[in-house]
Amino acid sequence: MKRILFALVALAMLCACNENVCTISGTLTDPVDSVRLVSISGDVLDVATVNNGSFTLKCAIDPETGVSIIRGAMPSEELYYSEDAVQYDPIPLIPDTKRIKVNITDGQTEIKGSPLSQEIHDFQQWARDTYLSDVETISALEQAGDSIGIMKKSEELANKMATRCREVYQAHKNDAIGAQALGLLMEFADEDEFIALYEQGGEAVKADAGLGGYYEHLKSLPEQAVITLLESGEVVKEKGTFEDYVGTGNYTLVDFWASWCGPCKAEAPNVIAVYEKYRDKGLVVIGVPVNDKQEATEKAMRDLGIHYPQVLDPSMELAERFNITGIPHIILFAPDGSIVAAGLRGAQIDEAVGKVMK
Repeated sequence: MKRILFALVALAMLCACNENVCTISGTLTDPVDSVRLVSISGDVLDVATVNNGSFTLKCAIDPETGVSIIRGAMPSEELYYSEDAVQYDPIPLIPDTKRIKVNITDGQTEIKGSPLSQEIHDFQQWARDTYLSDVETISALEQAGDSIGIMKKSEELANKMATRCREVYQAHKNDAIGAQALGLLMEFADEDEFIALYEQGGEAVKADAGLGGYYEHLKSLPEQAVITLLESGEVVKEKGTFEDYVGTGNYTLVDFWASWCGPCKAEAPNVIAVYEKYRDKGLVVIGVPVNDKQEATEKAMRDLGIHYPQVLDPSMELAERFNITGIPHIILFAPDGSIVAAGLRGAQIDEAVGKVMK
């Protein structure tokens, strides 16, 4: 189920890049004073003030990828998956034409000028509604102690999601909709099916860091590996595990992140600052790139200047172990491997580390 959460986050934030300009104009009734256009990496492509309920945004035309409209502040992963955030869901678009019109009225979204944009919006909405509805039912069955009912409902959800995702992927192997469908299908497809479907995909699929990371993992099934960016700019890779760093006698700060996660990259400078401040005092800092392609991870490490070791987690094994459903997720571990603090963000990171590194 956790992979569904990561896939839905990726589904809500897409990417755009090309020379031609796509103008996205729209109207909305939400009480917000601004809207933003963001890429899958969280980069803000454009910002517009809402005047009398109207706005205009611009980005590059690229039919293979897309963008998302964010109303007001960017929601965290935890907020995004709460019922309170439904009315402010990111609105995915594929900028495949010069003009797109978006009308948002009382929670309903109408998209004109780009059938692909309407289709990816409808697919995302279906996936989210289906997931939230069935999870609510499963939770009720858990409270009732109905283990058979839970099994049946979980199987029903899996079959429903998998069937729809396969259909969508077969119709959109060469665009962003197909990439997002395959991202959801990762939860349900067996390894051989995923490999076959990935290899059938076009550039939009191959460019997805999450899909590529999982594909690399399945094709090579390497032993757990660690990569480190040296000061020289070279990235070295060696065998290593999470346990080589956590529970070995030092306090360890672990940043679960990914190259495709904008909030993760925004948080990186805070982790780097703590690393620089406390590493000579014995603090160990590592990153865990979740569901990420190694090439994309390395690029992000260079771009951000991350020089502490990265324990690769393309299959999300470590994220699953610690019940992580949204990133960035930063955990401080005690010398014995127990958790001191979790879900740290911003100034909380330095505060938590400072208390134990006196």
